[in-house]
Amino acid sequence: MISINKSPDLLMLNVGYARHDGDWNFQDVSSPFSRLYYVTQGSAEVLFSEGNVKLRPHHMYMIPAFKLHTNSCDSKFEHYYIHIYEASSTGTGIMENFDFPIELDATPVDLELFKSICEHNTSMVLKNVDPRIYDNKHSLIECVRLNRGRPLSDRMESTGIILQLMSSFMRHARPKYAISDKRIQLALEYISQNIMEPISLENLSKESCLSRDHFIKLFKQELGCTPGQFIIDQKLKKARLMLAAENISIKEIAYSLGYDDYSYFIRLFRKHTSMTPHHYRNSFNK
Repeated sequence: MISINKSPDLLMLNVGYARHDGDWNFQDVSSPFSRLYYVTQGSAEVLFSEGNVKLRPHHMYMIPAFKLHTNSCDSKFEHYYIHIYEASSTGTGIMENFDFPIELDATPVDLELFKSICEHNTSMVLKNVDPRIYDNKHSLIECVRLNRGRPLSDRMESTGIILQLMSSFMRHARPKYAISDKRIQLALEYISQNIMEPISLENLSKESCLSRDHFIKLFKQELGCTPGQFIIDQKLKKARLMLAAENISIKEIAYSLGYDDYSYFIRLFRKHTSMTPHHYRNSFNK
């Protein structure tokens, strides 16, 4: 488990109350932000690769960032929604390091929290609930800008409510990386804190107080992959988020992640995502 020693930087993008009548049907949704729902009436389904989840009244739901899913609804369905973006300059965010439950029983307090954040943030309501309309880079950048430009008191209130709701999911969350060896734990923390820099096996083995070969062997035993593979995976996760949410060039993203060879970054990204960074970014600009 990677140590999280600071409060997460969770930004509210959109909030509101949605009423549907068989029209909440959106395929292959994958967003750089997480979604929280509180269902009040009716039912719907969210389809994941590992199975379907039925959305029921008086329950809360969380769909993590970049979790591919399809929404399905053939009748009346009403729910509160909150879209949350975790602004983390390193890989130490809670969304990246924990697996959260999709569904939780809700309490009357949870309902009041959803009501309150929606009533106090009417300017953050989605104008169109179709992800194909609002889920793009320009909309995300604009929502982040608007959020950061709100009065501090409003931002504190919204953040407090989001943290309260997220704490319920956090109680049932599991670390993505259950590490038993403290030396590998140190290596993971080093990777997380230095994800925007070049990371060498020599530095990692030094941080872990192990020889290079012993470190690689132990790392693979703990995580099921080599340190190099893990570093690439973490850097490309960060690249995906930056491509979707930040208004900087692809070359700048490559350099900021420690890839001095821009062509190598392009090849690496394509190998692991089956598309170029340019095509990936364009998928959020439709």
